[in-house]
Amino acid sequence: MSQEKKSHSFPPITECGAGGGEHGSIAADLDGTLLLSRSSFPYFMLVAVEAGSLFRGLILLLSLPIVIFPIYSSRSLWGHRSSSSSPLLVSKFYAADVRKDSFEVFDKCKRKVVVTANPTVMVEAFVKDYLGADKVLGTEIAVSPRTKRATGFVKKPGVLVGDLKRLAILKEFGDESPDLGLGDRTSDHDFMSICKVFAL
Repeated sequence: MSQEKKSHSFPPITECGAGGGEHGSIAADLDGTLLLSRSSFPYFMLVAVEAGSLFRGLILLLSLPIVIFPIYSSRSLWGHRSSSSSPLLVSKFYAADVRKDSFEVFDKCKRKVVVTANPTVMVEAFVKDYLGADKVLGTEIAVSPRTKRATGFVKKPGVLVGDLKRLAILKEFGDESPDLGLGDRTSDHDFMSICKVFAL
């Protein structure tokens, strides 16, 4: 299949459920696709408060009008220990936000991959344990080898959005494109367009 972007509109997720579990593999976005909420900010706030303090949460909240995703996501995880209970705490809140129609399609597939701009360390426990995904392709946060704490800096290639999601999927699947791609916004079209079937 050609890897150039599709310009036409994508069918709704509900159409993918017709015919049962015919899709062997799936690549799906998280926020707004497998989750109802399109915003990750409440979860970053939760991690900032739990891994830091109420003061850190207040600073994050006050800075919201002037910061962008890469800054607040990575800075909210600064000082976070990889062994911390934060991911498990966040998982409980994520579990209450699962989007039923897209999860039903996702759950029927044999090979399940989630591709997200969210930091892998923050969503991996939820995505694997609650959603049953095989792999999480997310933004990687640098960890200090000495302290084993998150530095607050994003590792290369950067925040996984747009074309970086497409490149991550190509690296993960190789020549065998995912059977199904699920997303919810224009920036997901890059990776959805290389899947055999796609939906919003």
